[in-house]
Amino acid sequence: MNQTLLNRHYETVGESDTVVHLGDVAMDMRDGQETIEYFERLGADLLLRGNHDTGLDADAAPFPVLRACTLEHEGREFYCTHRPQDVPDDWKGWVIHGHEHNNNPDEFPFVAYDAKRINVSCELLNYRPIALQTLSGILDACPVGSRIRDVDTARTELGDE
Repeated sequence: MNQTLLNRHYETVGESDTVVHLGDVAMDMRDGQETIEYFERLGADLLLRGNHDTGLDADAAPFPVLRACTLEHEGREFYCTHRPQDVPDDWKGWVIHGHEHNNNPDEFPFVAYDAKRINVSCELLNYRPIALQTLSGILDACPVGSRIRDVDTARTELGDE
């Protein structure tokens, strides 16, 4: 699985792309070294700490480690975090999260339009990163009330993004 994740990352991400990783870089509960090594192999820019990244000392990491960040793209605001439960109650924009994997796709599908929530857990994306531009295109194509299980379903139902 790790090699598949790396291969698909390298196939998808360009050198000038900014990569925000939404956590669980590695199953690294002890000292953070595995998280650092794997993150550096990705060439990523920002880590939003996941529950499996707990061994990592954020102050000692050679890259920024945060709980959350906000992004804006094409008039939409996105709150990015590992766990959807960590979103502030007063947040009104879209949420991009991981953590839920494909364990509960009825509650946490790839896109839950009315909840303004996007689950980018790798299992829902065919173990491939997804660009904010692509997410925006999918949201533009989604009818109100859409609940889209995974990226393959999005391509089938909405057309190839």
